[in-house]
Amino acid sequence: MVDYLESILIKRCQDREAEAFAPLINMYKQQLFSYLIRRTMNRETAEDLFQEILIKIWKNLPKYQNKEKFGSWVFSIAHNLTVDSFRKKTVRSLISQTEDLEEMGHTDSPLEIVEKDEQRKMLSNALLQLSEKQKEVFLLRQHGEMTFKEIAAFTNQPINTVLSHMNYAVKKLKRVLRKENAE
Repeated sequence: MVDYLESILIKRCQDREAEAFAPLINMYKQQLFSYLIRRTMNRETAEDLFQEILIKIWKNLPKYQNKEKFGSWVFSIAHNLTVDSFRKKTVRSLISQTEDLEEMGHTDSPLEIVEKDEQRKMLSNALLQLSEKQKEVFLLRQHGEMTFKEIAAFTNQPINTVLSHMNYAVKKLKRVLRKENAE
């Protein structure tokens, strides 16, 4: 059902019906923004990139062909713009207190807020210790919800290499988080 709705919205956007764009983007908004937050480690940068991505998607939708999943196409645009942004600005990885979209509006107790903030900081620190390839595969899998086959095609790497990057990333994250929890 979702694929059918998605294909209808894509077609309408390709026909330049602007009112179809928001519902199409809403299908990926949370995953995409979460990916950008983790990739940039900065909410403001993520918001700026998100806007650039939306513009690029809208401009390039007429060229989109159903050869690949729409979500993979969207994340390839996000990845490329993120890499370009890092190249242009030499962005420093700052760990900031960010709220994920899914947490907005929740009424947590002060203790829960502090615990979640601490967990976010620990995960951000752990992600900084991954190699770029490990981080990319991990974030595309966790926040892009891409399959390993899609990640392999997207990164132009053999699937076994992608699986290896994910395996090392998970092991390293577990080791770093265990160490931080012990301290």
